[in-house]
Amino acid sequence: MVAVQPRLAHRPDVIPEAERLRMLRALMGEKDRSIAAFPQAIRTITFRDHDRWVKPLYERHWPDALVGRTDKKLRFLTCNLYATAPYTVLFSSPRPPFAVRALRGLGVGLGLSPPSLAAWAGRAVRCCAAVLDDDTRRRIVQIASFIAAVDHVFDHCMQGVAAEERGRRMRALIDGGWQPDDAVAHAGAFRFLRALYLEMGAGIDGDDARVYAIATSRLREFFDAEVKAMTGVPDPTGLEWRMPGVLGTIEGLVFPVWRFAGDAARSWMYGVSLFVQVMDDWIDLDKDLTELRPTPMTTGFWGERALEDTWRTTLDGIVALAKHSGVDDERYLAFVRESYRFMAIEVAEAMGGGGAA
Repeated sequence: MVAVQPRLAHRPDVIPEAERLRMLRALMGEKDRSIAAFPQAIRTITFRDHDRWVKPLYERHWPDALVGRTDKKLRFLTCNLYATAPYTVLFSSPRPPFAVRALRGLGVGLGLSPPSLAAWAGRAVRCCAAVLDDDTRRRIVQIASFIAAVDHVFDHCMQGVAAEERGRRMRALIDGGWQPDDAVAHAGAFRFLRALYLEMGAGIDGDDARVYAIATSRLREFFDAEVKAMTGVPDPTGLEWRMPGVLGTIEGLVFPVWRFAGDAARSWMYGVSLFVQVMDDWIDLDKDLTELRPTPMTTGFWGERALEDTWRTTLDGIVALAKHSGVDDERYLAFVRESYRFMAIEVAEAMGGGGAA
């Protein structure tokens, strides 16, 4: 049991869950289904790549994760959330791959409407995937899968294991100092993570190795932060050790496309990761209070204002990122904004419905 003050379970200002979900829907607005072609094109690629480079590892090491709610959750987080981010950034980057830059410029030059731009961008993302080398596409989906799975394993595959031991196991797993035998509960989950970690880091050298090392150092910081959160170590920032996970997620997702992304794209992705964490804590507030789990929402450090601010920052930020790339056509900016809204609302719907919990 996490050591927190019992008063957290009796906050009188907690908004009922149904009302919180209604407020979230009102804040985010409505999906523009006329631009669905672009998100659907990205998901087609991420699901196909998942089946090519991730599913075989599940089948070999952790087949139980391919059935039921675990499969639905991990596949959604991998393919609909995390792996979409690098492709989304490429279309707002100041230095995208040539195919994206050429097709983006042509679409703007033709004066296409947002729905037509979405269809055009759907074709462009397929071209982009075709010209990206296999290692880049493999790392995009494998890193996305690792992010989804490592959080699940930490929370759901070590019940009854002390927090410090959880951290020790996870650090030793990625360092190669621990491999579970069949007597360990959920041994397949740990073997899957180890195999995935080895594959996603295979063949990295030169400048790529330097950037990748930053991402793996963030992973270790995440393990340490999870232990601190579980053992009740006070976080002087008030964020209850959320930031290592927020930062580490983005360092991992940026890595495969870091040469195209740039600092502005990285900064925007940090904002998206923070918004997703705020939204997750907003939705899970009742459950976290019941379980006496300290989060910035249960302590009152975050609230409705944090939800609004982080959402507005990311929605405005994707437009600013597109402008930073040299595009100021209002139709293209509307397409970029509504594409992000479309995908973010899908994530919110899955979280609110339990599909990504």
